[in-house]
Amino acid sequence: MSRPLVRNLIPVVFFAAILLWPTTVSVAASPGVNSALVGTPIRSVFVRAPRGGTQPGKPLQVLLALHGMGGNGEAFAKDLVEQADHYGWLLVAPTIDYGDWTNTAAVTREEPILIRALADYLDQLPQSTGLQVRRLVLVLGHSRGAQLAHRFAEFRPDKVLAVAALSAGTYTLPLSSGPQGNMSFPYGIKDLAQYDGSSFDLTRFDGVQFWVGVGGLDSNPADVPHQWDSYEGSTRVQRAQAFEAAMQQMGASSVLRVFGDARHEITSEMRLAACTFLGKAMQPRAPFGSPLAAAPVRF
Repeated sequence: MSRPLVRNLIPVVFFAAILLWPTTVSVAASPGVNSALVGTPIRSVFVRAPRGGTQPGKPLQVLLALHGMGGNGEAFAKDLVEQADHYGWLLVAPTIDYGDWTNTAAVTREEPILIRALADYLDQLPQSTGLQVRRLVLVLGHSRGAQLAHRFAEFRPDKVLAVAALSAGTYTLPLSSGPQGNMSFPYGIKDLAQYDGSSFDLTRFDGVQFWVGVGGLDSNPADVPHQWDSYEGSTRVQRAQAFEAAMQQMGASSVLRVFGDARHEITSEMRLAACTFLGKAMQPRAPFGSPLAAAPVRF
């Protein structure tokens, strides 16, 4: 083969390699991959770049997808692929070995560890993937994942644009005044500084948009731990309503939707409604202009 022909083929082969580069990767939680996850219940992270819905040169919007008990990140994320491609989301879906979510001591110990690890992982995302991402993330969680999702926003509102929480079994009420404002974690936010090093940031939290969904038939008191009963009610429906009432009381941005015939599940209607909300949350909001998420991570 002549040298001119070889020189001409090199850029073609390089370009083809770029086209064939995988847009999906599952990252194991090992020391050589991402130090943020080592020693935590996060076993791996499924990451998938969008195939559509993006603009050249623009940072990608991260969707942090949090599965429920016994689930895994890859399976949970695959049901979101169509919407992720439509909106241009970079899917980030960890697989988490959750502890006993009915035990308040276990939740109090585990939740800050998970939140800190996820926040650090997201900070390292541009370096680990080579992709430019927006500074604020979208978070979607179901069941145990919904519990982690809304608490992630309470601990780190500086990192979150919007949350869609589906069918959480318990909530941490974000009230800082009144009788319920004196509740300690995991019931309330009075003592978050003990776990995160900083107090609940009401100003930043007010900027996070919330959507709470629950099945209308998800109403069996035997399905949830009763330590929260006196604060939030005894069923997932009542607890979603209590969280929404707390959000309204503090003047935060929140929407509650009850899906009449749904049980403890994610129907296609519920998934679409949650993703539609998150997609709209990316849009500029008059009169303040573009959301802060339009700013890329600085590194």
